[in-house]
Amino acid sequence: MKPMNERDPFKVGLVGLAMLLVLGLFVVVISTVNFGDKSYTAQLQNTGGLRKGEDVEVHGVSEGKVTGLSIQGTHVEVQFALSKSITLGNRTTAAVKVATLLGTHYLQVEPQGSGELAGDIIPLDRTTTPYNLQDVIQKGHGALQKLDPQLLAKALTQMSDTLGASQGEIGPALQGVARLSEVVANRSDQLGQLLTSARNVSTQLSDSSQDIIGLMKQTNLVVAEVTARRTAIHRLLVETTGLSRALTAIVNATNGKLKPALHNINNVIDGLNGESGQLKKVLTVMAPAARYVANATGSGPYVGLYLKPPALPADNMR
Repeated sequence: MKPMNERDPFKVGLVGLAMLLVLGLFVVVISTVNFGDKSYTAQLQNTGGLRKGEDVEVHGVSEGKVTGLSIQGTHVEVQFALSKSITLGNRTTAAVKVATLLGTHYLQVEPQGSGELAGDIIPLDRTTTPYNLQDVIQKGHGALQKLDPQLLAKALTQMSDTLGASQGEIGPALQGVARLSEVVANRSDQLGQLLTSARNVSTQLSDSSQDIIGLMKQTNLVVAEVTARRTAIHRLLVETTGLSRALTAIVNATNGKLKPALHNINNVIDGLNGESGQLKKVLTVMAPAARYVANATGSGPYVGLYLKPPALPADNMR
């Protein structure tokens, strides 16, 4: 190698300049390329004041930067970069928010849904821009020109007089509204639990809709069966009523003949009751006689063969 004092200064300068250019390009690439980040696109109705280089927040935490803005037809496309560790679902939303009163903004991204973001693009129907007072003024300018200033002044005067006359009632009403808002704020957790429970009930009803429909169909079958049984019972009652009427007619027609027959039956029963004592006495006397006969004939089988029970009464008969 040649000593430094023997080298061409022009060549040394060119080499040094080239090295400075390479170093500058390397610094630019390092500052613009986001290593470990992934690029996404959000379609907005308008920029809403958003500028390149402003923050991109996910769940309130700054996780990236806006890398570019471009007009595409009737909407604006915002390019931004996020860490690859953040997964954006298929229903992810984006909104432009105002960061400070000085006019700085940021892009708020809310990951929602499952899977991955289709094409890494958040479509226009899932993005919003901040409230723009200028747009409201421009839209309301035509309506303001159509107003009658005298009539408007008269209406405002009437409203002022009405409010002045009812200021005693407005104060307590506002206090009641304030107390109501305090109660709602204090019971926010309970209201949240109530809404969650209501959502669970509605979800359960939705999941059980098929079972409820099946139960209603079974109820229709039960109602139909009850109706059929009611018809059968009604027919039975009608037939029973007819039978009762026929029996009543028979009794009325034979009333004169049945009474003597029943009287004779009663007389027969009374006669049998009167003779029951005599029959009992006969059986009492016959039992010992039969026993004696059996004892007397115990040595031969003749009486047992030819006089079999029940020809002879039992010994224990009383």
